[in-house]
Amino acid sequence: MNLKNLPEFIPDGFTGAIMAIEGIKDAAVLLNGPTGCKFYHGAVAEGQFPRVNSLDPLYYSEEFYFGQPRVPATYLDDHDYVFGATGKLEKILPVVAQKGHLMVAVVNSPGAALIGDDLERFIAQANLPIPCIAIESAGFSDSFAAGFQGGVIKAIELLNPQRVFVEEKSVNLIGLSIHHRHWQGSLDELCYLLKLCGIRVITAPCAGSGVKELQKIGSAQYNLVVHGEFSNEITGFLKKRFGQDSIISEKGAPLGFDATEEWIKKACCAVGADSSPALGVIAAARKESCEILSRFNSLTGLPKGSTFAVSADPSMALPLTKWLYSWLGMVPVSVFTGDVKNDYSTRLQKFLLDIDCMDAWNKDAAKATPDVALGSEFFISRLRLRGLPLIGIDISLPGNGYIDFIQKSLLGARGALYLLERIVNGQLRN
Repeated sequence: MNLKNLPEFIPDGFTGAIMAIEGIKDAAVLLNGPTGCKFYHGAVAEGQFPRVNSLDPLYYSEEFYFGQPRVPATYLDDHDYVFGATGKLEKILPVVAQKGHLMVAVVNSPGAALIGDDLERFIAQANLPIPCIAIESAGFSDSFAAGFQGGVIKAIELLNPQRVFVEEKSVNLIGLSIHHRHWQGSLDELCYLLKLCGIRVITAPCAGSGVKELQKIGSAQYNLVVHGEFSNEITGFLKKRFGQDSIISEKGAPLGFDATEEWIKKACCAVGADSSPALGVIAAARKESCEILSRFNSLTGLPKGSTFAVSADPSMALPLTKWLYSWLGMVPVSVFTGDVKNDYSTRLQKFLLDIDCMDAWNKDAAKATPDVALGSEFFISRLRLRGLPLIGIDISLPGNGYIDFIQKSLLGARGALYLLERIVNGQLRN
């Protein structure tokens, strides 16, 4: 097989639904499917959001877990596809419920969805002591974002939170998932900046929040969007259910200095908070980076004039492309957002047209020969297999396998400094 031409793996709605539920810290996915569908999702969920305190390998050696602490499965075989998985479902539900979770979701794999097992009936007959939902079809041909949003909405519907009161100057952070690279650091950074302005984050649905936090989702004054592709269905649902309005930045996700400032200003303006404390932190980070970049540029002439390629969702690609071009003087030669079409992709195309770089839009990065590539490690490795001596920065999954002891962020002021550090040190070594 020619790895140079291997298409990039794009997670679908099935993976999105699983990651939504696994993003709740005290919830679990019970996968009704074969082991082939289990191990990848179990490994990604535990790698992105470790929740296991016990290191005893025997704790998860029983049937259905196969040594993995996450995403137990009914391990369907040919017999089950013909006669159904009734026996396994009856056995597995109590086992998972006794693991200390506060919520369980039974998710069908694509093959299991064809069997026709009545998951709702199994759940009702199991008489579990905790809430349990069935996701019979996760939208297997849909995007990851669609499956994720569907999972979030189903979880909220199951928990049935009420809008008893509204807390002033409070928000829910919508559109962040545990499948985002460095999601925990980004979440902490955004919460920190908002707290400086006196804004409290009630919950970030399915991004590290627990069941009790999700039950308070209706008390937030607004829903503050982080990644637009992961939020439009959720915000519409919350608007209909609680009457909550949404705060959306036209500049996209808070990535880079300008987009982060705009995101903070929008939030503060909506809730009536003072943005100056957070803007002061961003200004200090901007000043610090400017001093370092000036010294680096005087010695090397870089990074100004370097070329870059981006492969990301439009809500990330837009602020990242504008920031690298305007702040560092780098030139976009490939900006790939796939089939996603929204307001951010439209604004991104307009920006590329305005700077006379429209040729970069969805161009094959291998033909563009960039100096810096930002995307998944698969995207970066495929370019390197073609012999391109580029600097690779993994901003989405799969990552490069690097084990982080110090928490990283891609968003906010801290995220901007992290990306600058990666770019400058990469160019220093090349």
